[in-house]
Amino acid sequence: MYNQAINLDDKSYNKYFPQGRGRSDFLLFDDQVVCEFKEVQNIQIPNKVEKISKKEKLSEQNLKRDLYNSIENALSKANKQIQDTKIALSLPDALGLIILENQIASDLSVLSLIDAANRKMMIPEGLIHTDCVLCLDFVNTFSGADSEPVRPAQAVSRNTVSAAKLSNLLSQLMKDFFEYSETPLFEDWVIEKGDQDWFTDVSGKYKSYAAKVDYKSSGVKDEDSWIQRVTQFLNQWWWVIPLPFICYDWFIR
Repeated sequence: MYNQAINLDDKSYNKYFPQGRGRSDFLLFDDQVVCEFKEVQNIQIPNKVEKISKKEKLSEQNLKRDLYNSIENALSKANKQIQDTKIALSLPDALGLIILENQIASDLSVLSLIDAANRKMMIPEGLIHTDCVLCLDFVNTFSGADSEPVRPAQAVSRNTVSAAKLSNLLSQLMKDFFEYSETPLFEDWVIEKGDQDWFTDVSGKYKSYAAKVDYKSSGVKDEDSWIQRVTQFLNQWWWVIPLPFICYDWFIR
């Protein structure tokens, strides 16, 4: 158990959250951070891609708008829960964190979450109560140059003082977790470019998804191709860029 987290689902907090008021999942770091966790699942990617492919005017903007709609709705709901929690607990200066986890195998990856979070974060009215969105993927991996499975994680944030403060707190949480779990950690990697494609045949029937990232660290550049790995690999290798990975069950109390 991580002693820097408080589970807001505990019944002792019910009095602060009457019916209709949003409630986040955790308080972290002595009430400095309000944290909401969202899973990305139950999105029928093949159906969405096939529907989009049949449109006469197909653009990248329209493709992402349709594919990311469910993800962006989850982010909006999480942002509202963070806002309501700050009000309910009288924590106006608390930092807002959304942890967004992909649970869709093969047809989506952490790159999709990063892209959707960045799009939502950058619009003027988007996620104004959220300082960082931490994007994770537990079901898919990328294959590194040495063919070992790696799992990128990215914190998406604005260039603000509060986001920088939250990033420092997340970095500490990351280090605590990896020391606790004895899991390999690769720090200070930066994504230079991410590419993802959804493929159909000539008739518009969905075929597959593929993604890759170009990244660098200390002058070293590498490229990873996305593949799904068998279960025994999933908890062995983690590549974290540039901030943290968090295991939720570990820090609930």
